[in-house]
Amino acid sequence: MSKIEWTQVTWNPVTGCTKVSEGCQNCYAEKMHKRLQAMGQYKYERPFREVWPCTNELNKDFGKKPKMIFVNSMSDLFHDNVPVEFTDKLFHKIEAHPEHIFQILTKRSSNLKFWTFPLNIWLGVSVELAKYKNRIDDLRATNAKTKFLSCEPLLGDLGELDLSGIDWVIVGAESGPGMRECKIEWIENIVLQATAAKVPVFVKQAHINGKLVKMPKIFGSEWAEYPVSK
Repeated sequence: MSKIEWTQVTWNPVTGCTKVSEGCQNCYAEKMHKRLQAMGQYKYERPFREVWPCTNELNKDFGKKPKMIFVNSMSDLFHDNVPVEFTDKLFHKIEAHPEHIFQILTKRSSNLKFWTFPLNIWLGVSVELAKYKNRIDDLRATNAKTKFLSCEPLLGDLGELDLSGIDWVIVGAESGPGMRECKIEWIENIVLQATAAKVPVFVKQAHINGKLVKMPKIFGSEWAEYPVSK
């Protein structure tokens, strides 16, 4: 099981990554990588900056019970150092298991144009600052059946959002040591626009009175919505 509120299970067929934007500054995956490395787990024996596709993971048994599976919580599948052949095999694996939903999130949206996505992939891009709203356009241009935004860690006011063709929005303040400010009005702005566009929204966490609050109430309600099945 996963501790990430909006998924059920994590699957990490790739480990290691490199920083690409401000959202990476306090990368939780890098810290977890070091912890797992110290524990002697084989997938994490290399340095975090070394991207490693784990071919053994392509044989993973997900079980028959349908579930939501977050792919690569510890890396980015669309990193330039992930071989095309590996990603192609991974997509075949996903396509062979239509009973499950596979959630994939990236900051490297410019690489999405090279792929055709199986129907059971929920494809997302991270948008932590307004200057990265171009990632939404890259996402919208894909054939992915379900498209979502992860505005986490939210580091600024995103301003006006074009949510046409977007099926889900996740929002969250940064957590952990050195967490940066996330004003509640930035979250409220996203919630208002998502609800106006009839896009489901999931508010994972917020800074309230100087504290990190999980599943906070925004406008008097918790927001834990999911995409509607197509």
